[in-house]
Amino acid sequence: MPDVLIATDSEHADVWEDERPLVDALEHRGLRTSLAVWTDPTVDWTKAGIVVVRYVFDYVREREAFCAWADAVEATTPLHNPARVVRWNSHKSYLRDLEEAGVAIVPTAWLSAGAAAKLDEVLASRSWDDVVIKPAVDNGARGTLRVTGENRDAGRIHLARLLGRGDVMIQPYIDAIEGPGEHKMIHIDGSLAHTIRESPRLGGKDFSMDLIHLIEPEPEERSLAEQVLSAVPESPLLYARVDTVMDDGVARLMELEVIEPVLFFSKAPEAAERLAEAIARRI
Repeated sequence: MPDVLIATDSEHADVWEDERPLVDALEHRGLRTSLAVWTDPTVDWTKAGIVVVRYVFDYVREREAFCAWADAVEATTPLHNPARVVRWNSHKSYLRDLEEAGVAIVPTAWLSAGAAAKLDEVLASRSWDDVVIKPAVDNGARGTLRVTGENRDAGRIHLARLLGRGDVMIQPYIDAIEGPGEHKMIHIDGSLAHTIRESPRLGGKDFSMDLIHLIEPEPEERSLAEQVLSAVPESPLLYARVDTVMDDGVARLMELEVIEPVLFFSKAPEAAERLAEAIARRI
């Protein structure tokens, strides 16, 4: 069995191009590395020196099973990021926890599954007219819909459909996402490695590395990221991605990704070396 077992989903059973620098860096250090699908019942996770969670994008379809898998693996084998953080981060209510800890997030209306919520009433109560509606368990913006006055009927249908499946969040659309853009700050072992700007992908638009560019974050974004990560009890985490946006001079947290974030190693291969060294220290 390998020293490092990287957990993925069935669509990423082979090494993805962006993850190749990490696998190469691990093997360069003499660490036998292999990928395994987290839902594969034939995998013996107890034999690995460490299990690193990476491209498990399908967990949103069976969240409880995934969290139970993380608990079971951690009972016998070092798991990173830790199972408790994985469970916490797998539902976007973690944003509410961070807000209560003083972190500036995008204002959010939280709706529980099955609620008989009316979109017009929610928007009127917040004086919002341009919003995004999304599931509280989701990734890749697949279930996200931007709603304005022009598609309010579609928004009502979308909200009702989502509430029939699970918890929902509604947020005002941040115009800065179209201009300065959303900034994704990649941290390795608690320290900032690099930052990229990504164009918005509402509604699950295809991901493209051609739209990714390295940038320098604003000082306010750096401070926000430090505040966010310090609020996670298990810090320093092996890896984390803090997604931020500058909203009228205020740095706001869009997402904290500690389960399956793309870390953009193809844009910054030296960060893969840092992660490989951090993994080696944990074995």
